[in-house]
Amino acid sequence: MKRKALFYTAFIYALLSIKCVADKPVNDGTKLLTFPTSGEDTLKVSLFADTVFYIPLETTEESFIQFIEQVWLNDTVILLDSGGKVLMFRQDGKFIRQIGKQGRGPGEYLSIFHFDVIRDTVYISSSGRRGFLRYTLDGTFCDEIRLDYQPVYFSTTANHKLACYVHPDGKIYVYNKYFSAPPDTIIVEYGVTIGRRKYIEGLRPGYSYLQKTPSGLLFNSFLSDTIWNIANDKKEPVFILDLRDKLLPYDKQIEFSNGDFTNWHNMASHYSIIHLIPFSVFTFVFQLHHSVMSYDPNPGYDAIYLCNNITGEFSKYNSSCIYDDIVSGQELSNERLTYFFPMYFDDYLVTVKKSQNVLDYLKLLKESNKEAPSLLWVNQMKYVKEGDNPILIKIKVRRISHE
Repeated sequence: MKRKALFYTAFIYALLSIKCVADKPVNDGTKLLTFPTSGEDTLKVSLFADTVFYIPLETTEESFIQFIEQVWLNDTVILLDSGGKVLMFRQDGKFIRQIGKQGRGPGEYLSIFHFDVIRDTVYISSSGRRGFLRYTLDGTFCDEIRLDYQPVYFSTTANHKLACYVHPDGKIYVYNKYFSAPPDTIIVEYGVTIGRRKYIEGLRPGYSYLQKTPSGLLFNSFLSDTIWNIANDKKEPVFILDLRDKLLPYDKQIEFSNGDFTNWHNMASHYSIIHLIPFSVFTFVFQLHHSVMSYDPNPGYDAIYLCNNITGEFSKYNSSCIYDDIVSGQELSNERLTYFFPMYFDDYLVTVKKSQNVLDYLKLLKESNKEAPSLLWVNQMKYVKEGDNPILIKIKVRRISHE
């Protein structure tokens, strides 16, 4: 999304000047992020936001959602990957269309690795396709871009280029809009083993190695203590994560498991990964154990941290969810395999809630003679039925600190 140059400058200055770090930078512009060892139980939405939007997603035969892997939105539409289908909804939840369809023919895809949008063009990476399928937002198939590898993790940059992280190579390739020139290559990991190609660890739904900001991309390998900012086809270290003994050691990474995934997951679960979602005033830091495969029987965050980029306050919250004390009075994202999705512009923290869980919560309120903070929300949820699609939740993060 296009922003004014002044906002670019202010955001990256705030990001690079966060006070909730060590007194001195490791290098110019690089901050040591030291995590609090104790904290409060629950992170309340009112600490960082004033408004929460609940959007029941219309349920039809064409729009039925089994689970959500990825969410993208702008001011007009919502796109999401639901079990191998890219579905489009209006901001009020009304279903519009499916982008493309499943199959093996021209313009069709199988299992979706990832999708993204540049202006009015949707890029989809799929199994069985070494490259991208491109569609317009009205669902028209444009063409297929062929590459010599299968892109799995990619994102768009602030200047509308496509950055692909090739996990087995430890490199990011940055392409122009037309793929008309060789990509710029950025090495983000050194010492990548041959075994990395054979055993590649998957990420939870919603997680990404590349997190967008208005001025660049934050790259987090989840295996290193360094967070890089990718901008102008270059990389600069932004954060050094002081994880001490929580960082998965090099010789314990998945390529050294020799295919024994059960023992590897048991071992890796003792280590942590850190996922950052930055906003202009607040940076959210989510910590969870390193065993992040989708079949993990113990989903949930180990802790959530909130950093106020203006005041420097860095707080730890031991609950695996965020509590909505503004609208519904319920816990958010405390369901299996449901997390806060990285967003693509500096406005919303996004998650989803199963319709059945909302109905159960409303029933509990009624039985206990309690009231939700917002009667309007209760009236809105009266139209939700058992078996409906999940409810999308957008938390509008404040751009001005109340401190």
